[in-house]
Amino acid sequence: MQPGTGVAFSSRAAAMNFSRKQKLSLLVWGGGVALACFLLMQSVMTLRLHSQLLPLSPAGLDSLIAVTLPGTMSDTLLRYSAFSIHFNSERHIANCAFYQLTRDHLNGSYGRPDDFAADAAVPGCALLEDYAGSGYDRGHLVPAADVQWSAQALRESFLLTNVCAQTKKLNGGGWAKLEEKVREWTARDSALVIFTGPAGNDVVETIGTSRVAVPRRFYKIIVAPCVRPMRAVAFIYPNGLSGKSLSDYCVTVDSVERATGIDFFSRMPQPWQRRIEGRVNLDAWLN
Repeated sequence: MQPGTGVAFSSRAAAMNFSRKQKLSLLVWGGGVALACFLLMQSVMTLRLHSQLLPLSPAGLDSLIAVTLPGTMSDTLLRYSAFSIHFNSERHIANCAFYQLTRDHLNGSYGRPDDFAADAAVPGCALLEDYAGSGYDRGHLVPAADVQWSAQALRESFLLTNVCAQTKKLNGGGWAKLEEKVREWTARDSALVIFTGPAGNDVVETIGTSRVAVPRRFYKIIVAPCVRPMRAVAFIYPNGLSGKSLSDYCVTVDSVERATGIDFFSRMPQPWQRRIEGRVNLDAWLN
């Protein structure tokens, strides 16, 4: 061995060992910084989300759900425990059903009774035998799944005032998918206000001895009142095959108003109505 060779080798080994330690330390430090940045970003996103979700006051809700129906339209306002219905005794179906769905309502555990019944207190309410053998489903306007948090509300959702004749293709197809989407949006946006009913006086036929109207189309208007800026979206579905995407049925609130003759949000300021009602804003809901 030449003089000094062992010392030089030891120095190189120490330098290599020190370099490995440095690399390991840098990796640990870098990982810690990355984790801290990720957690900080998540906190910021959470704060931004909660800053956009503002509670709706009772007075604000009353203004939002106010609708004005044509004076020539038969209409009786029915108030149930979890939803309300503008009922048309001449057509034996609702003009409009509306309710607020909150995130807490999504955890309901009461089972579906599937026990439809006429509301004997409401003149013009359809009878069970009107739907028997008609070939149509008894389609809920306010879905039973949205009121399973209350046994009373669930029973009320099976009253025939909350029912319209729907084809199986609609009731078990696109309409059911839209109802599920509404629940997804509720979980995200904290609360929604929903309006739904037949889209106009155009009927396919009448059924039963009561001559219950079978609507040709149905609408649903959904408002996110706790999100800023507040937003709305509307849909019109045919009472038949409905397997296309949401965008194929998405319309403006103005379009629903023209189809139904109903003035939705009639107590809200006109600038607000123009902004909300005149645009198709589906992207804001899907993103």
